[in-house]
Amino acid sequence: MGITPRTKNNRSRLLAVGSGLAAFTLMLTGCSAGGGGASSVADDCEPVAEVETMTEGKLTALVVEHPPFITTEGNTLSGVEGELLNHIAAQLCLEMDYQVTSFAGAIEGLQNNRADLSSSNWTVNDERRDLFEVSEPMYQSTMGIVTKGEDWNTVEDLADKKIGTPQGYLWNEQLYDVFGDNVTEYQSDVAVIDDIKAGRIDVGIVNNHANSWRLTQDQYSELSLTTMEPSDQLPHTQQEALAVVLVEKGNVELKDGVNIALTDFIDSGEFQSQFEAYGLDPQWIYSPEG
Repeated sequence: MGITPRTKNNRSRLLAVGSGLAAFTLMLTGCSAGGGGASSVADDCEPVAEVETMTEGKLTALVVEHPPFITTEGNTLSGVEGELLNHIAAQLCLEMDYQVTSFAGAIEGLQNNRADLSSSNWTVNDERRDLFEVSEPMYQSTMGIVTKGEDWNTVEDLADKKIGTPQGYLWNEQLYDVFGDNVTEYQSDVAVIDDIKAGRIDVGIVNNHANSWRLTQDQYSELSLTTMEPSDQLPHTQQEALAVVLVEKGNVELKDGVNIALTDFIDSGEFQSQFEAYGLDPQWIYSPEG
């Protein structure tokens, strides 16, 4: 797994390379949930909303292999958000068509109109609201700290430590501001925690939900996960970090259709069932009532 250190002078042009492929490689794998051939959508299907998509009859999504949120195998899209995407497509009477890429590739591809939407544990900020249409919130996404058995959970604890974090997280710029060249970006959460296990870095700053699930696996039994304490130095820890579906800019009708399907997925209890199936705490599912 390739990693690329990044300093303040080259932040905006990061190109992390792994297995000989640039991070901005867009469509590494493309699959249709119907498996090709005849459409999987019933002739009498009635959509919950009338929408236009990039390809008639299909919902094209850019996804990142990121268990337990997105998992792909063959023509099957699963995981917490993978099942949500399947539900959205079904509710809109569209065939699910997904392409697997990197975090950077998903953002770049959606900006350049190569897909209708993306759902891969994306948190939202003002910049992403400017770049995309943004769904209603799905769940809260917290900052976790992975170590070899340490109970570090503050900025002070991490001073002078070698830190790894995955590409694509909104907190990365803040980490560079606080910890400087001690921070290295990786292509995935797995690459981060593998390097902690190997002793190449001291700590990983990762998504708490994804890695509470991942650290239940036997090969990571020596690692532990804590939650970062709120700090003035890391504004990300002081605000509600909400995960959303990103929709192509300007396609407001599709965003509205996504929200209808998302509300149904939550209200029916299916989202809670998915959280529980992957050992995630359903209390983090977003509720407007708090």
